[in-house]
Amino acid sequence: MSNPKSQMMRTPRDLGFRMPAEWEPHSAVWLSWPYDTTSFPFLEKAESAFAEFVKEIHESETVELQVVNEPMKERATTMLESTGVNLSAVNIHITDYADIWFRDYGPTFVVNRPNRQLAMTKWIFNSWGNKYEPLLKDNNVPYSMIDSVRVPMFEPGIVLEGGSIDVNGKGTLMTSKQCLLNKNRNPGLTQGQIEKYLSDYLGAEHFIWLKEGIAGDDTDGHIDDIARFVNPTTVLCAYQEDANDPDHKTRTETN
Repeated sequence: MSNPKSQMMRTPRDLGFRMPAEWEPHSAVWLSWPYDTTSFPFLEKAESAFAEFVKEIHESETVELQVVNEPMKERATTMLESTGVNLSAVNIHITDYADIWFRDYGPTFVVNRPNRQLAMTKWIFNSWGNKYEPLLKDNNVPYSMIDSVRVPMFEPGIVLEGGSIDVNGKGTLMTSKQCLLNKNRNPGLTQGQIEKYLSDYLGAEHFIWLKEGIAGDDTDGHIDDIARFVNPTTVLCAYQEDANDPDHKTRTETN
């Protein structure tokens, strides 16, 4: 349901903010170091791959890296240095988080280009429809970022994960009905009401609603599993030609 406090304030769109496309210039990326052996039973391999990931990113932008405690900070620092990472490009933050899925529980950064301003839209993270209770605390991560980021934070008061949406930077937003209209997210909201939130808090003007995502996916149809904008006018879509699946031809239909 809507946040009464937010309704009394001007929305990010009113103030000229919008969600930028992923390829637009940005100065930093936020990540969370892996440590949960439920998600990563071969944890050391996951850490090594993560260190390589950081190495690639830090050559062009700052990495804001979360760790849960000092021992993890020391371990991450050692692994990053051994991988060839210049630690001057990595800011490490000790944060109480459950897992690495920052794209889903982290805030959506929005920008006001003419005024060179940055802000955050903080959604409610309910662990993909209350599927994993230990991960619910990751809803609080954006609050822990305030001291580091020091930008305004807007709170729509609705459930949404970052991986469920994608934008082209020109006013079009893509998502799926399976996720955002799922009864385990915001059962009291209609499609039109959700579009209003996406417009007010991300600056979206046009909407592409895919029907479903990947069968059996715990995220209930996150868009980043199936389709992404690669430029303002092009969508790259994962499409499975499976003759054994009677619905395969309709999975990515839009309204």
